[in-house]
Amino acid sequence: MTTRIRPGWRPAVAGLMASALVVGAMGAAQAADPLVLDHGHIDAFNVSVEGGEVVLDLAEDVTGSHVRHAPEDVLLQVKESAWTEGIPDGYPGSPAGYVLPLTQDPNLIWPGWNTNGTASSGLTDVEIAVSEVEGPGEVFLYTLTGFGTVTSLLEDGGYQLPGTIREETPAHTHAQWTFSDPGTYTLTAEATATDPATGESITSDAATYTFAVGVPGDPDPDPDPTDPDPTSLSIEGLAHHYHTGDPVELTAVPEVETELDHYHWYTRDSEAAEWEAAEGGNGDRYSGTAEVDGQQLRAELLDENHEVAAASEPVTIHIDDHEGGHEGGHDGGHDGDGDDGGQDSGSGGHDGGNGDGDGQDGGSDNGSSGNGGSDGATAGGNGGDDEPQCFPVDRDGDTRDALVLDHGHIDAFNVQAEGEELTLDLQEDVTGSHVTHAPEDVLLHVKQDAWTEEIPDGYPGSPSGYLLPLTQDPNLIWPGWNTNGTAGSGYTDVEIAVSAVEGPGEVFLYTTNTFGGVVPLLEEGDFDLPGTIREETPAHTHAQWTFTDPGTYTLTARATATDPATGEAITSDAATYTFAVGDAPDGAASGTATAGRTADGEDCVLADNADDDLTGGAVGNLASTGSGFPPLLVAGLSTALLAAGAGAFLLARRQRTAIA
Repeated sequence: MTTRIRPGWRPAVAGLMASALVVGAMGAAQAADPLVLDHGHIDAFNVSVEGGEVVLDLAEDVTGSHVRHAPEDVLLQVKESAWTEGIPDGYPGSPAGYVLPLTQDPNLIWPGWNTNGTASSGLTDVEIAVSEVEGPGEVFLYTLTGFGTVTSLLEDGGYQLPGTIREETPAHTHAQWTFSDPGTYTLTAEATATDPATGESITSDAATYTFAVGVPGDPDPDPDPTDPDPTSLSIEGLAHHYHTGDPVELTAVPEVETELDHYHWYTRDSEAAEWEAAEGGNGDRYSGTAEVDGQQLRAELLDENHEVAAASEPVTIHIDDHEGGHEGGHDGGHDGDGDDGGQDSGSGGHDGGNGDGDGQDGGSDNGSSGNGGSDGATAGGNGGDDEPQCFPVDRDGDTRDALVLDHGHIDAFNVQAEGEELTLDLQEDVTGSHVTHAPEDVLLHVKQDAWTEEIPDGYPGSPSGYLLPLTQDPNLIWPGWNTNGTAGSGYTDVEIAVSAVEGPGEVFLYTTNTFGGVVPLLEEGDFDLPGTIREETPAHTHAQWTFTDPGTYTLTARATATDPATGEAITSDAATYTFAVGDAPDGAASGTATAGRTADGEDCVLADNADDDLTGGAVGNLASTGSGFPPLLVAGLSTALLAAGAGAFLLARRQRTAIA
């Protein structure tokens, strides 16, 4: 997958480079030509364990997917449009300040943190200590619980940095930030990861983060063409790896807006080879084919005198055809993703084969070996010792075990474009990092703990229901959606149409505004599903869900992605998502059946398993992930739910073509 998102360069950014890059005088190790990010999804504090060391860096989905940088090489711009004069009493920073909201505003940066890179290392209890803040004002950091209640994210219970964030288990979190005054702020931070079993701890090196807040004066909406020409280019659209024959599409982007438009592209087959003019260069775009592992490309921008005004650093094409392991991974979903430094193992296929880390997200992951996956449990019968085991079937007709998720970060609607094909699947950070599955292969359990009788008037589902909050509760599933997998394809305007909902009650989906008001997420302005979610540009979004009644719900969804330049659209196959709500929904298994196959290849039916124990039945035999987690029997999942959920769990054969 290639990724290309041209940053929304504004005149404000150009002015910022001249007026706000005064960090050197403050003692920060800011790069001379930092990458300026003024919008998009950013894991500012990205924590991973690599080679026995804790790494604190920054990961962003603006220039690609999960692209990692040293924090000192990035300037985080909080645009003037973040200024808010109506901060209510009781909210940190009241009555006015620059607010980066808890829910993503596509025009602003959305900084958070991610500790999923520690999963499988054992060092899963993470503290991110922001030890020093320098700047012209105060910096507040907090979250909002279910209905707009201000909640601390710092260990001392406060709302102002400096302070320490703690994630006891791997998590991906976003917050609400407020900067009280314009100017340049530097934050010094380090991460400490602890093994909860032994108490052993490892601490990262300190990192410096720079935020440039606001721009003095009004930005010039019509920049003078005599402004200085750019002096550097960045290359966007590079995928983490390619398969032989994949298209390679890159874009050269100047660091400031310019009327210069004469570009030259160059290529060489290795660092030791000579540069040659590259075929496929057309203005600021390059289109080619991945044929040589290690091939490098660079771009130059020429001025009116045909002199080089700006040049890029070389980028390298990496080819990985997954020899010796990719086929094994396909039978059980994608190989281990490895975005967070290769810590995850991924779930490979039933046919075995330790597939290489796939890195489907196109990020800067190192990619650990994909686990061959479960080779198929054979003990226990579906309805008794004399009856053969009945396994669900996957998209290729191969049997596989079911996966039950009852907590953790889940991109339920994960949309990816590759070539002219659009894929809608499910991606989760519970069994590894960015592990993908067919939605039909996963049961999403909304535990009884989600029940609340305190939904205020005016909120969907009031006065009571099973609530999955907008902000992550580590004991519950946190389902959202991710369309960043379309970046670079051109098909970036995405609609996720939930066309049917079957279940015992209603399903509400919505978000809240900066200070707690209800905001619809469906195109029709409604709060209850069915309905259509639209993301006009690549985005990663979470929402507040409410299920009114216990029981089993199935959601049928399909994604359509449109090229905004041409209007051409591509559509995914339909996918079915199953939510089991409550401990043991009455009648959940009644009248339901799921297609399956025995180990001998005979068709069978996954029917009522109400009397099965945790070692029998289709849902009881949970898939091994190879990620260091227990065999996906997540703590707190009751025997009653497994019994009822097995009968209702709709694991239909996946109809779409596997992605290579």
